[in-house]
Amino acid sequence: MTGSTLYRRLPDGSWAAEREEPGARPAPPPHQVAAVGAAAAGAAAVGSAGAAPPPTPPAAPPTTPVLPPRVRTVRRRRGPGRRALRVLTWALLAYAAWLVVLVVYAASSLQRIDALPADSIPDTPGRVWLLVGSDSRADLSAEEQSELNTGNEEGQRTDTIMLLHQPRGSLTPRLISVPRDSWVTIPAHTAADGSEVGPRGAKINAAFSFGGAPLLVQTVEYNTGLHVDHYMEVGMTGIVDLTNAVGGVEVCFDEAITDENSGLDVAAGCQVLDGRDALAWVRMRYADPTGDLGRMERQQEWVRLTVDRILSPMTVVNPFRQWGIVTAATDSVAVDRDSGVVDLALLGAGMARVASGAAEITTVPTLDSDHWENGQWVLKWDTAEANELFADMGGATPQAQLAAP
Repeated sequence: MTGSTLYRRLPDGSWAAEREEPGARPAPPPHQVAAVGAAAAGAAAVGSAGAAPPPTPPAAPPTTPVLPPRVRTVRRRRGPGRRALRVLTWALLAYAAWLVVLVVYAASSLQRIDALPADSIPDTPGRVWLLVGSDSRADLSAEEQSELNTGNEEGQRTDTIMLLHQPRGSLTPRLISVPRDSWVTIPAHTAADGSEVGPRGAKINAAFSFGGAPLLVQTVEYNTGLHVDHYMEVGMTGIVDLTNAVGGVEVCFDEAITDENSGLDVAAGCQVLDGRDALAWVRMRYADPTGDLGRMERQQEWVRLTVDRILSPMTVVNPFRQWGIVTAATDSVAVDRDSGVVDLALLGAGMARVASGAAEITTVPTLDSDHWENGQWVLKWDTAEANELFADMGGATPQAQLAAP
């Protein structure tokens, strides 16, 4: 096989003939030969002038960053309804916090006394509060005694004795008035001078005079068979201050009443009584043909009317009136040392049911009001009916136990 002749153009522009033998490697194309020649010439020049860095490659063209498409945020405007709801929510939270503050303040500021005896009878079903209205004038100035027409008698007695029985669950609570002139047995006790006194008959309010709240609690437990869980005592000024704090209580009179002993002077018809007149109204008995029994009915009515005013819409929306009620209570109300916030809240719930008519209001059954005992007029209980009433609440009096087969 014969070879072929190839012509190659040299870098200087001339042509050279080369003969290609069969099987020989093909020569590079002319442009590659030119590039190789140029590179060789450059290398020769570098060799004569010294080493030099390789040529810098051309810079890449700047790259424009690709941004994501712009998203337009549309802010939704809140309507007046949403703003009103938000304001209402915050208002309700603030109101609830205010009520909690009131309850905690009241519970921590009430006067505490040693009212519950150490040797109390065993517990009985439900919760029993002994509510007492004291007629002590010790905290009244001479001017207040004159203004309220209370007189200046010394010592302490009870104008009001009530039992609030709250059964467990949803059963109906009971508010029971105990006549202050009830002839009962005062159990054995230690007198103020340290001497031991055996059981004796006396008016129930004498127990308060002889031994204060602890002996009164013992006497109530002994004669009713009900365990007293808590005790609350309200002074004379408490009726005045609480009545004024709720804005007065409305009472309707069938006829005009003028009573020099209590100071009550009202015309016939319905009228709002302030604190002074309300105190005279609940204390009046000499101008009432029913005497002490009529006074108990008015005391029950005052409790119902006052609690109803406390729960009225005017009080609910008026924080100033709420504060006035709390301060009036803390200035003139005392409770036993075991009464806590929960106990007071449950008492309030029970009294609310009394005010709403969802509770039974009654009086210890009596035989008559003309019983003469130990040189004084007293009230005698109808023992059979009284024991039945107390037994229905879980009590068992000594008389009932003796009569049981």
